[in-house]
Amino acid sequence: MYLTRRYFLKASGAVAVYLGVSPLSVLRAGEPTPGPAPVLGAPVVKKGKTLVVIFLRGGADGLNLVVPYGDPAYYELRKSINIAKPTQGNDAAALDLDGFFGLHPRLSPLRSHFDSGLAVAAHAVGYSKNTRSHFEEQDTWETGIVGNTLHSDGWLNRHLATSTGRGPLRAVSIGESLPRILHGRAQAVAMRGIDDLVLPSGKAPPETVAAALEHAYCSAPDERRALRGPAMDLLSQSTKMTLDGVRELRELAKEKDTNSELYPKNGLGRKLAQVARLIKADVGLEVAEVDLGGWDTHSGQGGASGQFANLASELAGGLDAFAKDLAEKMDDVVVVTLTDFGRTAAENGTQGTDHGWGNCMILMGGPVQRASAAAASEGKARKVVGKWPGLAPDQLHQRRDLLHTTDFRDVLGELVATHLGNENVKSVLPSHEFKPVGLVI
Repeated sequence: MYLTRRYFLKASGAVAVYLGVSPLSVLRAGEPTPGPAPVLGAPVVKKGKTLVVIFLRGGADGLNLVVPYGDPAYYELRKSINIAKPTQGNDAAALDLDGFFGLHPRLSPLRSHFDSGLAVAAHAVGYSKNTRSHFEEQDTWETGIVGNTLHSDGWLNRHLATSTGRGPLRAVSIGESLPRILHGRAQAVAMRGIDDLVLPSGKAPPETVAAALEHAYCSAPDERRALRGPAMDLLSQSTKMTLDGVRELRELAKEKDTNSELYPKNGLGRKLAQVARLIKADVGLEVAEVDLGGWDTHSGQGGASGQFANLASELAGGLDAFAKDLAEKMDDVVVVTLTDFGRTAAENGTQGTDHGWGNCMILMGGPVQRASAAAASEGKARKVVGKWPGLAPDQLHQRRDLLHTTDFRDVLGELVATHLGNENVKSVLPSHEFKPVGLVI
């Protein structure tokens, strides 16, 4: 049975007052109807595994992040914003990966991670019903549902709802509000940062918050009668987990972060530093989401320098610092980039790119490295994964965009099933026949 809206407003509101964060369980007018309630007795996820999603808001140009310099059509399509072929001594040239693909030069902090197998790119990723709409495509990539996303919850939340965790804080978004990818019945929070969770003067201690939650229950007899059995157990468990998580976070906030200097002094760097602190604190964090916006480069995109290059630099610096900060803990972590859609293969008349189709995803972590090592042992060394469709006019989707050859849900499904260990992947990402990608082990 679902917990009623009115009751959750009361209970979650009390927790929100204490937390100073956004509780996922509170539904607001106009928000999507959540999916299935959390399943009691669901399988326990693999111990200590974490998935970090970085959403590149705006539609990042994958053709200039991971450059197909070996495709001659690339330079025909991009006269002013192309990235030069790898050339020794040329700091503005692509960084060679495999003789065909190269990294944008501002992604240089990631080159050693690609060389070691810790990082890999999946190219020509997408799906067959792309609308090229920011609103619709962000919804699709965040819900994992193609078509009717209006009443769909986030695929990360469905993972939480169909599995059992191992700690008090399973899911967090570092930001002002909870993203669609974490909307749903399962518990998740959005917060600006751990250090913001300092108990304000006059606020109640955890014991008082617990009493407030109990009072909310006792003052709503109609809801109480409706919440017998499993639903009441869920609420009780959720409340305890919330309060346990708050206690853990407040203790963590008191500790000095000795590795904060590793990170660039920008938005993504600060967010990833917070995620790393939570992972190192062993509070049971399984999924984390952070945003990096500004990728809608319709004009003045630039090539090796400019607005796109600056964003690439922020992404690379944050990822590199994150890997160095976590060190051996990266063995149990996967970071993956998502974005709205790819961009047109050809530059437009204002030296930018418009909304497109297929794109690349960057993945980094120990499970990626193990998959790379397994491929290398079979003579299949890989730094870029996926069938390349080509950029010649007759190879493009509608003669304008990179064609997709890998469905993004295959990548997400592998992360859920193989990395996080959730056997209910068809409930997390329904209506899709999965094909193996081999990105993680």
